[in-house]
Amino acid sequence: MSNFIFLIPPSEGKKSKWIQEQESLTYSMNRPYNIAKNATEKDLKCTGKRYEEWLSLNKKIWDTAHLILPAIHRYSWVMYNAIDYSDMSKNGKIFFQDNFLILSGMYGLLKPLDTIGNYKLPIETKGLYDFWWEQILEAINALDVEYVVNLLPISYAKLIYGKNKTLEKEFTEKRRFQIININFLKPDGSKMAHGVKKVKGQWIHDICNKKISDYRDFWGQIVEKENNIIDINIVVN
Repeated sequence: MSNFIFLIPPSEGKKSKWIQEQESLTYSMNRPYNIAKNATEKDLKCTGKRYEEWLSLNKKIWDTAHLILPAIHRYSWVMYNAIDYSDMSKNGKIFFQDNFLILSGMYGLLKPLDTIGNYKLPIETKGLYDFWWEQILEAINALDVEYVVNLLPISYAKLIYGKNKTLEKEFTEKRRFQIININFLKPDGSKMAHGVKKVKGQWIHDICNKKISDYRDFWGQIVEKENNIIDINIVVN
């Protein structure tokens, strides 16, 4: 494997299509069955019939046969639409599969072509941080990569940084990789908020098609910080 991996989040939006086969997962990780089957309306961010449908899907994840789809085709909405996997070159798709990992509240670490069920389990669900953090950190350490390129929102990035100030020091001591944060900025230097998911997806598409694996070629200003952390600030015009 490269000395890089890129971490990206799942999406709230998921396609309900399916193929008839069992799950195929690169990483064998314990999954949060009790948390998923007992998730509340607040956890799943929906109510009524919609909540009941999602909770039912969460429970079926452990069945031997359920609605399976490759992760890159399961996830939808803005960032994944902008990644535009179907329009990547053949080599770009290989680069994407080899170097990108999706950090899922249900599955832990996924490669883009791992086949997964349909579910809803936001990382903010009560108990998930405590369930996942040690597994995730150990799994990434085991990959023996020098850099992890962080393309996660803050809620998911806590699994590599620590969910609070108390754990940040412990995480720093346990990490065996450097973190590279990618920050997309407006021309005035402030962080993008509106439209950043689309920009992030397009950036990922370009990184894959050009097979860029040296952070000095990421088209941004490099800022080295403490605790083996590097910021790369990319101005979007």
